[in-house]
Amino acid sequence: MLRIRRLFDIFGQRIPRIITPTPTVPRLIQRIFPTIMSTPSSQEPASAKRSRAESPEADAQQTKSKAEDATTKRAKNEEDATTKRAKNEEDGDEEQHHFLRESDVGITQFVTAGWDGFDAIIKHRFSDFFVNEIDPSGNVVRLTSYYDAVDPTPPMSEEQKEIASLNVPEDAALAFDAAFVKLAEILGEEDSARIRKLLESEDDEQRSFVLDRELDKSQRKNVYSVTNNFLPTQVKCETVDGKLEFIRRSTNNRSNNTQGGAPQRRAGRGQQWAHDGDFCYFVMQKENHDTMDVLFQIARCLRSTTRSFGMAGTKDKRGITVQRCSAYRIDHKRLIGASRNLKGARLGNFSYGPQELKLGDLSGNRFQIILRHVKGADEQSLGPVLEGIRQTGFINYYGMQRFGTQSISSHSVGIAVLKADWQAAVELILKPRPGDRKEVRQARQVWSEQKDARAALALMPQKAALAEFSVLQAFSRKGNENNAASAFAAVPRNLRLMYVHAYQSYIWNAATSQRLARFGIAGPVIGDLVIKAPGFSAKVSSEPDATPSTNGGEGSADVSSRIEPTLVTARNIKQFTIYDVVLPLPGWAVTYPEHEVKNVYIDLMKQDGLSPFGLGKHPLKEYKLAGAYRHMVIKPRDFEYEWMRYNDDALPLARSDSDAIEGKHLPESIEFGEHVALKLNFDLPSSAYATMLLRELMRQETAAGHQSKLSGKAGL
Repeated sequence: MLRIRRLFDIFGQRIPRIITPTPTVPRLIQRIFPTIMSTPSSQEPASAKRSRAESPEADAQQTKSKAEDATTKRAKNEEDATTKRAKNEEDGDEEQHHFLRESDVGITQFVTAGWDGFDAIIKHRFSDFFVNEIDPSGNVVRLTSYYDAVDPTPPMSEEQKEIASLNVPEDAALAFDAAFVKLAEILGEEDSARIRKLLESEDDEQRSFVLDRELDKSQRKNVYSVTNNFLPTQVKCETVDGKLEFIRRSTNNRSNNTQGGAPQRRAGRGQQWAHDGDFCYFVMQKENHDTMDVLFQIARCLRSTTRSFGMAGTKDKRGITVQRCSAYRIDHKRLIGASRNLKGARLGNFSYGPQELKLGDLSGNRFQIILRHVKGADEQSLGPVLEGIRQTGFINYYGMQRFGTQSISSHSVGIAVLKADWQAAVELILKPRPGDRKEVRQARQVWSEQKDARAALALMPQKAALAEFSVLQAFSRKGNENNAASAFAAVPRNLRLMYVHAYQSYIWNAATSQRLARFGIAGPVIGDLVIKAPGFSAKVSSEPDATPSTNGGEGSADVSSRIEPTLVTARNIKQFTIYDVVLPLPGWAVTYPEHEVKNVYIDLMKQDGLSPFGLGKHPLKEYKLAGAYRHMVIKPRDFEYEWMRYNDDALPLARSDSDAIEGKHLPESIEFGEHVALKLNFDLPSSAYATMLLRELMRQETAAGHQSKLSGKAGL
């Protein structure tokens, strides 16, 4: 309730016309504070406008009747929903608050005014959401072959050149005979024959032969070269008191040489590395799987570990995504074999190089998104809006994926972490909430009612709730449910940092909304901070080094050097555009705007018991936040769109890279199809969220819960 009142205090001020506030906040405030705001009874719902706009001229009377029925039904549903909400609020029922809303995390503004938006379903199928990584050179990463490899022969060392000049036969018997021809040239026929007789003998009492004369350094080197390369499993050669001793190896060692005189190593992990560079690069396409899940599968197939693999960024689970990965000293042929056994993924386009891929080694992502069941818009009405996004862009909010999907958001835990209130942090992580799967719900309930960590742990699925599982496991092992600090420390580091980064993101979203509400979108104002917009190039962003999450390729962290902003003054204001304006993520090392938005940071964090100037005082080093900068408004690159009609929601409307390899046809629009879809293609920088572009276009909640409801209403 305090958070809602605070949002009203901050966002309920007069909004300039050029920015259109989302209707979510007024509706939410009116539900809770009915005496503060009221909705004019004469205002027509947007849904009714859309129904009227869609009515065809032909058969007008029938359409009118249907529209009236629909309006009556909607009105009744809205009335029922209002009654139910009032009852829920009276009873303290949280059932209507399963999921976060955009307004809960500071997302309230739009770039363009005068557009009501339209209804459509995002990610009805995972194949409605495609992400292709863009490499540091600006090239879209594609999977084009399962088998091709760019594998140039590496340059040979002097030793390798010398070995190659020996011309060791591949056949073991031929190599054996050739060895003694070489030894005869160095030692003479007699000594060469004596060594051969020793190796062919099975007399265990006579296992060695010592040359009766000393050799110079060059001669000894040549002898070693022959024995090591022609007879590696038959004889061991040593220098004793300046004289060479030839020792016959055991029968077991001799029998291992079945591939000729050259040293043969077992294929697999011990295989001799013969590639130009220690890393094998490959392209990975995955479908409806987490990036790390697929890497675990590969490691398991190869009896390796995930530490052998590198990647430029994580990608969303629910989608078809294509990205580059690297593998340390793993031959591409082994990866091809592993690829055949992967679930929901394929590998290909192999090559070699000297550097491991690291987080941030990308410049952006190419998105292809299918919006199904489009209602309230058509090609004519939506054309100007699409062109507006192409030309003007959208607000670079942190999307809902950053904060989780349920009623207890990640940034709420982040507040407790930044206050070093470990008890509050673990209680928020384990707190029961609506919308959980059955096993997780039962485990939370056991903890809530009994505080029995072992009983709750037995019910908690590790993969579905890693943070919760880690906390309960730590409590169980320590045998002390009161050691909250130790239990929270057991949560994997990337998840622990995710909580505090989510809080930074929440503050940034709220501050951005206020900057736009107070000063508009026309351009910079005096007191703003600016960094020239970098476009699509790697490692130039002012974003912090953040821990990756399964964002879907959206909002992946940029790994970059810090770039200091410039303060906008009356003298330099004409040098910058709105696309250069940045706002800080709170931290001890950042500068804040020199206008009233600075107080937004102070006031918001004060109500959480924090200060933007105290984030370097945490008792633990990893939670001392330096902060960073993020551009406020961005434009997509290569923005394209296509209207499609279709009949079957079970069929894909786009083709993946693997589909193209396998010769599958590109889905086409059906002229008189029952349903309408809009296909969008565009590029975004690696720190941007595609769902925020969709929000600007559709004026629709992008929260997962809202999309699930839309799918349910459509009967999907």
